[in-house]
This record gives sequence, structure tokens and C-alpha cells, in this order.
Amino acid sequence: MHFAKLAAAALVAALSIAGPAKAALLLNTSGSSANTVTDYSTPGAVSFDLDLQNFNATTLRFEIQAEDLLGPLSLNALVRNLSGTALNQFHVNLSGISFLAAGSVTPTFGTLGSVNSGLDYASIRFASPEWAEFSFGNPLAVNGQTDWILDTSGLAVGDTFAISAEIPEPSTLALLLPALGLAGLMTRRRKKG
Repeated sequence: MHFAKLAAAALVAALSIAGPAKAALLLNTSGSSANTVTDYSTPGAVSFDLDLQNFNATTLRFEIQAEDLLGPLSLNALVRNLSGTALNQFHVNLSGISFLAAGSVTPTFGTLGSVNSGLDYASIRFASPEWAEFSFGNPLAVNGQTDWILDTSGLAVGDTFAISAEIPEPSTLALLLPALGLAGLMTRRRKKG
């Protein structure tokens, strides 16, 4: 019995010296310096908060660690809209890795319109704009929501991948249509009067 206690204590000491298990390692971010990324990744899960001060693209580059290859690699993020501008669309693009399964997208105040995804992208449209924040996956561990799953097949420890968050700018035509409609309405009113 004394030997079992001694062996257990030695195992605990060895684990504490080895340090915590590492997750997908965030190497760097690029894009607007006004947009802030806070990394919460754990082994088997890429997780981060993205605070958008402006709608310029932000790219996060990660390195695969051994623990990320032991099972599915999940992805979740909390995206906060701090720009003061309506968020109507949001795109996630992958490089060096692909989606294996789609997960949840949950707006806080807006209304979800549609989510389209493929191997290397997810395109989100809001039916009514999101002014505050939305969850991509399940960063808050809410019942009924699921993370997005990344496909790590063919990847090895040390391989890198990138996740880009982009807010597409409205097209010039979309901006001109309301103005053209208003001009037509004014012309019609002038002809009546």
C-alpha cells in the first residue's frame, strides 16, 4: 500500500513537471491592429474571441500540436461587433485545413438568415443585422449548440493553418439601388404634379 502511494505521488510530480498539455498554438495574427484576438485554445479545440473595431479582414495562423491529432479538432469563436456599424455578413476562410462538419451560428440580437459552407469556407448572412456579438460554434458551452469540426487528416505536428475572418463590403450596386429607387419615385411624383 505504501508503494502504491509513493508511485501515485511520483506520477503526479512527473505530470506537473511536464507542464500542461498544449493546444493548437496561435503563432500570429494579421490584419487591422484595431481588431483584437484573445486565444482560448485547448488540446483538441481552437477557440478565440475576435473583437471587431473595424471590418478589415483578420487572419489567425495556428500550428498543430500532438494533442490536436488525438481526436476531432473543434473550432469555436465569440465575435464581438464593436464597430458601431451593422454586421450583415461574416465569412470564415480556411487555409491549410478544411471543415469536416458545420456547427452552430448564434446571433445575440440579430437574426440569422443563412449559413453556407464548404471545405474551406463558411458564409454567414444575417436577416436582421447583428449589432453586438455572435457565437461561431459553441464557445459558451450552451446546450443545443455545436462547434465546427476541422479535418486534421493528413496533417502532422508542426503543420500550420490559417483562419481568416472577413466582412464583405456591400457592393456598389447594392448601395446604388436604394438611391436609384428614390430617384425614380421622385421623378414619378414630379410627373403626377
